[in-house]
Amino acid sequence: MIAMRNVLFFVTVLLTLGACNSGSDRLDIDISEIPEPGMEVQRYGRDLFHMDPDNISVELPELATTYPFFLGEPPLDTLSYIRIHEFVTDPLLREVAAACDTIFADTKAFEKELNQAWRHYQYYYPDAQAPMVFTYVSGLDFEYPVQLHAGILLIALDMYLGREYTPYAEARIPQYRCRRATPEHMLRDVMLEAGNNTPKAYKEANLLLDQMIEKGKLLYFLDATLPDVHDTIKIGYSKDQLDWCEENEKNIWAFLIENELLFSSDYEKTHKLIIDGPFTSYFPDGSPGRIGWWVGWQLVSNFMDNNPGVTIPQLMEELRARQILDNSNYNP
Repeated sequence: MIAMRNVLFFVTVLLTLGACNSGSDRLDIDISEIPEPGMEVQRYGRDLFHMDPDNISVELPELATTYPFFLGEPPLDTLSYIRIHEFVTDPLLREVAAACDTIFADTKAFEKELNQAWRHYQYYYPDAQAPMVFTYVSGLDFEYPVQLHAGILLIALDMYLGREYTPYAEARIPQYRCRRATPEHMLRDVMLEAGNNTPKAYKEANLLLDQMIEKGKLLYFLDATLPDVHDTIKIGYSKDQLDWCEENEKNIWAFLIENELLFSSDYEKTHKLIIDGPFTSYFPDGSPGRIGWWVGWQLVSNFMDNNPGVTIPQLMEELRARQILDNSNYNP
């Protein structure tokens, strides 16, 4: 009980202090003193597919010494040789790997953008270590194009070959998902994954509000770490879809309130507002999917503007959804 009172006291003081200032320019930060993290992309996928399949018994152990995370430490077992040989000789995967080589012939520009984004990240999280970065060919795994764990950042280059890339349709990847399968979205996905990996001091409930605020925090994290990236890229909408949300903001909010959805945990009612899709079924044609993400973004943005004493780590780690709602002054 004493510990809980301390937490509530901290939050109250935090919000009171924040209310004394304007937060309109809070993300306009100076990172000139943040050193370059020196993140370099290691091209595992390219090196793997550049092997001679007929000489795999010689070349694969050499590759394993460079990429033990993917291949394990030599000596490799027979099953590993068989699986890798099947993978690198698959006609579709060879076509995909060749497209990765063409579209990402050089990753220097991406490295520059990644290092810049990570400097913004380290402004808010000074102790955050830059991970090792590897790109690979996933076999069109659109569910997890970027993964970050244990200091390793994995990027599936084959999921950023352009929304019109023919094998996506052949693999039956939804068109609404292909919208984000572009080189421009790759850095966005990296920093979204970084935001997902920030520590949290609590576990939220499963109310719609909790889910919306969770996604809104991630999008605000992108505001903080990718200040020069357009909002359409951050949320993965077209300009028309983003315009639709802005034009219908009042109606969206009224719908959530009138149908008592904010504090609902009914999956059948709430998941339609969170899951990816071509549209949100509650709303007319022209609406994008994941409208709950967008509303959560507005709530968090309003909260942070009205409470500039709250830091990014405090937002991500400590503040619960109801506290953010109650102190956001959100009223579209």
